[in-house]
Amino acid sequence: MPPRMTVKRERALVCALAVALVLLRSFVAAYYEGFYFDSDQAIVGLMARHLSRLQTFPLFYYGLNYMLGVEAWIIAPLFALGRSSVQLARLPFVVLNAVVAVWLIARLSGQNGLRPALAFVAALPFIMPTPAVSGQLLEFAGSCVEPFIYVLLLWTLRDRPLAFGLLLAVAYLHREFTIFTLPALVLVECWRRDFWTRATVRRFGWMAAGFAIVWFIVDDLKMHLIGNGLIGQTASLRNQVCTSLPELIPRVRAMATEAVPILFGARSMPVAAARMRTSIVAGSWAIGVVVAATLVVMGVGNRFQAFRYADTANDPPPRERGFGAYLALVGLFTAFAYPLSCNVTPHMPPLLRYLLLALLMPIGLFVAFAERARSHALRTCAAAGFVVWASLNLWDNVRVIRDAVHDPPLGEHRAIVNYLVQQRIRYARAIYWDAYVIDFLSGERVITASVDIVRIPDYQKQVDEHAAAAVTLERQPCEGTTKVGAWCVVR
Repeated sequence: MPPRMTVKRERALVCALAVALVLLRSFVAAYYEGFYFDSDQAIVGLMARHLSRLQTFPLFYYGLNYMLGVEAWIIAPLFALGRSSVQLARLPFVVLNAVVAVWLIARLSGQNGLRPALAFVAALPFIMPTPAVSGQLLEFAGSCVEPFIYVLLLWTLRDRPLAFGLLLAVAYLHREFTIFTLPALVLVECWRRDFWTRATVRRFGWMAAGFAIVWFIVDDLKMHLIGNGLIGQTASLRNQVCTSLPELIPRVRAMATEAVPILFGARSMPVAAARMRTSIVAGSWAIGVVVAATLVVMGVGNRFQAFRYADTANDPPPRERGFGAYLALVGLFTAFAYPLSCNVTPHMPPLLRYLLLALLMPIGLFVAFAERARSHALRTCAAAGFVVWASLNLWDNVRVIRDAVHDPPLGEHRAIVNYLVQQRIRYARAIYWDAYVIDFLSGERVITASVDIVRIPDYQKQVDEHAAAAVTLERQPCEGTTKVGAWCVVR
C-alpha cells in the first residue's frame, strides 16, 4: 500500500471516477422521459404525489399485498418541493446508485485493506453494468437499487443484533430477496470457533426480537389502513413460487444460460427487450469470454494455493475478511432463487429486477481473491479482466447515449396526454400499461381507469361516476374517428 496521504488522494480520485461513470450510465434513463417509463413506475410516482400532498400515506405498493412503499417516501419530498416528473422521480435513485458505488470502494479500501484502485476495479460490475441493468437500477417500480443499500447496512450492523433485526424486517417487507443476507452472514461466520457459543444464541435472539417488532407494527398498521395483515403478503409470495420439477428444470437452465449471462452482458440482447426505447443490441460473446477467463484465473489461483492471508499490517481484521464471501453468497442465493419464480419464462427476456443482487457475486469473488492473492501476476490478470469487462459494458452504454441524442426516445404517451388535456377530456379508460402512465404524466388532469389490472380503485370509481363523459383509448389497429399516436379515441 502507498503512503496514507497518497491512499486518500487515490481513494478520492477513484470515488469521483465511480460517480462520473454512474452518472454517465444513468443519463438516458434519468433525462429522457420516454426511454423507460411504464405503468408500474407511474404507480409509484402517483403514490409519491399523493404522499407529497398528504392525500394518502401509502404503506405498500398500491394494489399489492407486498413491497413496502419505500420508493414513494423517497420521492415524495422532491415532489413536495417541485413539480412531479419522471426526471425528478429518478434523481434520488441516481444518487443512491452513486452512494452504493462509493460505499463499496470506501469499505473495500478501508476495512478490507485493498488499495483504492483495486477496490474500484472490484466494484466495476455494479458501477458499469449493461445498459439494460443500468436502466433497471433506476426503475422506481417498487424496488431497484435499495436492496444494495440494505445488504451493505446489514453487514455493518451485524454486531448490533437488535438494529440488524429491525432493518432486516424492513428490508424483507420492502424486497423479499434481501432475506438472503441472513443465511449468507451465517455461512460466513459459522466457521469461527466463537460462533458456536451462547453469545451467538443471544445475538440471534435479539435479531429475531427486532424483526418481530417491525413485523407486528407493520402488520397492525396494514390491518388498520388496508383491512388485512401481513398474512396477505405471505400468501402473495407463496403464490409466486413454483417448485414443480418439470417446470423448474427449464427455468434453472434459463437462469444459467440466458438470465445470468444477459445480466453480465455475456450474451447479446436488444435493449428494447427490457422495455427500453433504443435500437441498440448490447452484450456479446466477447464479454462472456472475458468473464469466464477471469473466473478461471481466480479459480486456478485458488486451486494451486497461489494465495493466502499474508498477515501484514494492511490485511483486514479477521471478521472483515468474510465481506467478499458475504457479497458473493447474497448474489449466489439470488441467482438460485430466480428459477423459483412462476413469472420466469424460458427463452423470453429475463426478469432482471429479480436478479440485480446477483451483481454482487463477481464483486464478492474478486474481493475474496484480491485479499489473499500472493501472485501479483494473477491479481493483475483478474483486475485486467474486470476492467475489460467494464469497458465493453461502457461502450454499450455510450452507444445507447449516442442513439438517444441522435434520435431522442420521445414517449408515445406524451402525445395522447397532450391531446386529452387540450381537448379538456377529463376521464378515460385504457389498458393497464397505458392508464396509469397517462394519470401520472397528465398530473391527474386526466383520470384514466384501467380496463384490466386495477391498482387504484378510486380512479375506477371516478370514471364510473362520469361514464357519460369518459372516452375509451384503444390501441391501433382499432376503429375510431379520432386517431392519436398509437390510439383510437372512442367516445
